[in-house]
Amino acid sequence: MQYRKAESRQQPKEIEQATAGRYYIRKNIKKESRTDEKGAAFDLWVYDEAVASEAEYAAYLAIQGAELRREAEIVDDYTLQLIEEGTL
Repeated sequence: MQYRKAESRQQPKEIEQATAGRYYIRKNIKKESRTDEKGAAFDLWVYDEAVASEAEYAAYLAIQGAELRREAEIVDDYTLQLIEEGTL
């Protein structure tokens, strides 16, 4: 997937269905304060955004699931190590 820089005055969702079979996937979402040409302050959301097909979206979800499972395994292994060492 190709990400591009995007901005919005409204806080975007990380994943949003655009149309049937098309999804917006966003990451690195941050709120920035800006001032307009008249000096008025406003908040702007900046982020990286990709448009994914149904197949790309399914692959994205599979990868996210695998990463979450791996992170859980690392935490479990570390917790077990701490228990075995008597730290916990």
